[in-house]
Amino acid sequence: MTVASYRQVLKLAQQLPFNSQLELAEALLGNVRMTLNPLSETEAAVNLSPLLGMSESELEALAEAVVAPERQQQIEDLLALNREGMLTVEQGATLDHLIAEVDQVALLKARALYTLQLTREQSRGN
Repeated sequence: MTVASYRQVLKLAQQLPFNSQLELAEALLGNVRMTLNPLSETEAAVNLSPLLGMSESELEALAEAVVAPERQQQIEDLLALNREGMLTVEQGATLDHLIAEVDQVALLKARALYTLQLTREQSRGN
């Protein structure tokens, strides 16, 4: 089995069509959130709602946001330690926190992309 790095997976995901990126982001976030903190259907709907009050350029900037390279490197280093069985409890907590940050960035990106799609569909329909 080939193990891809976070960056490789992200690069491949960015090559997917827009709708597939949204589906992937929603599926991943849904699985992570339900595992860590099960939500009611109402709470889940609020988390996947469009971002209101933002301009198209603001939404595009948010949709292109990335996790800082230093954070990505820190995650990769901690994951490597984890694979080697060398991760301390403190490092595990740090890794959990960093992954939660990545999840939040991904959720914001997905919501921004979703909002852009809705905005563009509405402007085509009017």
